[in-house]
Amino acid sequence: MQFPRATSDGATGYFVDTDEGILRRVALDPATGLPASAPETHYDHSDGQGGIDGAAVDAEGLIWTARFGGACLDAYSPAGERVRTVSVPARQPTCPTFAGRDLDRLLLTTAYEGMDEAARAEDPEHGRTLLVDIGVRGLLEPAFRLGA
Repeated sequence: MQFPRATSDGATGYFVDTDEGILRRVALDPATGLPASAPETHYDHSDGQGGIDGAAVDAEGLIWTARFGGACLDAYSPAGERVRTVSVPARQPTCPTFAGRDLDRLLLTTAYEGMDEAARAEDPEHGRTLLVDIGVRGLLEPAFRLGA
């Protein structure tokens, strides 16, 4: 099994602890894709607006997360700094992943959890999957077989 959000060399994996509001990184064994160390904090968003959710790595090594409740995507450098924010047309984006023949578009799921009727009316893109152009290319995610 390989880590699903890994750098191009397979040596570092990233995942979001949504409940804690933390983007974590973990050293991986590139041969197996399995963790080689305990996870550590890459970026702490616990006191920020909206909660971080999902993760995708682009070809330049930036880690993209959705900001649930923040109506945007954030990009983080390998050094753990937020370097870019892209607005999206839904208040509650959830999980980004790169798509398209050239991996140059981002699929982004959205949610309507916790929204009352008035909030849903104000946010017509809630609960949909969006196709977003952010001007970067992604990495192919490794395939794995669960239970093999």
